[in-house]
Amino acid sequence: MMVSVNLSTVSVGAFALLAVFALVYWRQWRQDSTRIEFALLSAATAAGSAGAFLSIFSSGDFGLITVGLAQTLMLLSATVMWQALRAFDHRSLNLKHAVAGPLFFFLLTASAPFLQDDVNARFQLGMLVGAIYTALAARELMVSETEERLINRPFTYKWFGLMSALLVLSGIAAFVWPLGTSDVVAASQPLWFSGIVLAMFLHAVIAPVSMFLLVRDRLLVEHNWAAATDMLTGLANRGTFLDLLQTLSMKIRGEGAFLYVDVDHVKRINDRFGHSGGDHVLKTCAELIQRELPEHALLGRLAGAEFAAYVPFCKVEEAETLGNIIRDSVAQQMFFLGDEMVEVTVSVGVAHGAVQVTPDELLKRADAALHTAKVRGRNSVVVWHEGESPSFA
Repeated sequence: MMVSVNLSTVSVGAFALLAVFALVYWRQWRQDSTRIEFALLSAATAAGSAGAFLSIFSSGDFGLITVGLAQTLMLLSATVMWQALRAFDHRSLNLKHAVAGPLFFFLLTASAPFLQDDVNARFQLGMLVGAIYTALAARELMVSETEERLINRPFTYKWFGLMSALLVLSGIAAFVWPLGTSDVVAASQPLWFSGIVLAMFLHAVIAPVSMFLLVRDRLLVEHNWAAATDMLTGLANRGTFLDLLQTLSMKIRGEGAFLYVDVDHVKRINDRFGHSGGDHVLKTCAELIQRELPEHALLGRLAGAEFAAYVPFCKVEEAETLGNIIRDSVAQQMFFLGDEMVEVTVSVGVAHGAVQVTPDELLKRADAALHTAKVRGRNSVVVWHEGESPSFA
């Protein structure tokens, strides 16, 4: 079965599309030079565009520039795309391995007469190298799926995996239905060859677009994360903490304890050592509190020096013990500000409630206990007891 595909038209289209993507990613990298993946994506699409441009002038016979270099640049595009994905997922680059495949292909086709004379052997070698690097790109995306879930990641690694499989199959097809020299440039080719040409054209569009969508997905995640967390400590901010507290308390419907922790005299530290000193103290205290709490506890920063923790299925005695452990941990920590060692303490208010106690009521009780701890001289743990009024009167 024969179908008609105009390879020159496909090459022109791929050249134009990839050139546009190269410029787009170059501009993105110029705006944010810390995102090395943009520079690599620009290089990958530029290499693919140059390869497509050179292939337009192929006459059918082997030409070192129009065939050898053109195919090498297309392979280089795939290898640099793989490195761009590694950079995107904050992994180290391996440019030597990326260059090795295309360089091997170019040197072999330039020096081996049988590859110059046999279009099928050259095609199979190119498909094998391309399939390897495309599979590496798919694997990169799959491995990172467990670390960071992005909306468009599954589609992207499935597409790269599909392309790798198609490249392998096309290499096998060249054994069963070999290409003639004219088949590569004429308007009529075997069905499998027309299919792989169209698939590669689609890949030239889908691969850079998918990367653009992945970048957008990550920016959205980072924006949502920034809106939900405290920038200094990385803990949940007040709004997020209270929302999670409401959800968690409704789900567990059991005993839970609330610990309200306030770092004592932070204003004095800020006045004496500057806000950088106070920030260091707050960040260190947040780390100490998080270290002492159970893994299933919910922790957030509610205000300047105030931290709150909700521990599900925690009895009041256990909560009081936790409060004292946190207080002791902070008191024993050595805080070096400037050339001085500064003593830092915390006050802790503890409240306990069962299913009938709302999160708002629990917070008020713990806040009242914290207020009592401050009035009594700070550096202490106070437990709110049933029958007390959750107020500061």
